[in-house]
Amino acid sequence: MQIDFTHCPGGVADKDELHSSFFSDTAVAVQRLRQLERAGFDCVLIDDMGGLLANMDLASLALRSTQSIGVLVSHWPGIVAPVVAARQFAAFDQIGSGRLALRVPPSRDLREINDDSGLVATLGRTDEYLMLLKRLWSNAQPFDHEGLFYRIHGGFVPMKAAEGAMIRLQLGGLSGTALKIAGRHADRFELPVGGFDDTLRLIERVRVAAEPFGRAQRIRFSLPVHVGHVQAGEGGQQDWQLTGEPEHVVSVLAGFVELGVSDFIVHGLDDADAVEAFGRQVIPALRKAFRRHDPAPTHLRKRPVMLRRIV
Repeated sequence: MQIDFTHCPGGVADKDELHSSFFSDTAVAVQRLRQLERAGFDCVLIDDMGGLLANMDLASLALRSTQSIGVLVSHWPGIVAPVVAARQFAAFDQIGSGRLALRVPPSRDLREINDDSGLVATLGRTDEYLMLLKRLWSNAQPFDHEGLFYRIHGGFVPMKAAEGAMIRLQLGGLSGTALKIAGRHADRFELPVGGFDDTLRLIERVRVAAEPFGRAQRIRFSLPVHVGHVQAGEGGQQDWQLTGEPEHVVSVLAGFVELGVSDFIVHGLDDADAVEAFGRQVIPALRKAFRRHDPAPTHLRKRPVMLRRIV
């Protein structure tokens, strides 16, 4: 079974023990990216507050300065036109030889939506946007499109691989509409922080939503975890805190793998020693434990133990 680790950059300590952005110094960023690659991380998350252009610049840096590590770029639908976005991402996919992936968070507009109709409309725009990206990445000829949210005349992406741009999409969400969109488009579903029971229920809901599209067994699941001290996320929600001996950390992650999680988005590794230790003590141990093992069907799984949520 394939188990992946995605590094979520935080601050890095400089010589004065202050913390600066992972990417604030290009030379340091290149060193850290190559260390992540050596440590066994499969991917690095790029989610800069500067927006799409900043993220694209950082993605270019990451792809050009590494050999194998994937680059997961956060991208909010609707920021740029579908044809423009499709061309930009296809070009970067060529640079990275297939290592680029897109993380599609819920639209920022959702924060201001107070009714179900507005939510459905916004998610509908996301659905149409993703459909167009995938069509632009795969079509061999220009096409026209007249939709509820987008119009395209002669849409085409010339710079892509002969077989099309195969860019992985990572989505999330909790509403029925969001799950349907994820079921149709997501290669990976990003789970929210939750206990074992909540995680298992959501995995099952996503698979049910993906079943009409023949994708129930194709979607993989990502979970954010935090190594070290507790760090609050949006709305005061906290990541899982993993502390203690490496054996304990491995056992906690193994419990989630048994549920169907196969990718961990790791927060909190903000210095070189922490990255090296995690890559030496945790990553290979978890992969070895599941190298010849696939999680049991959901109805046969025992409830995992050995996990405590910090609140």
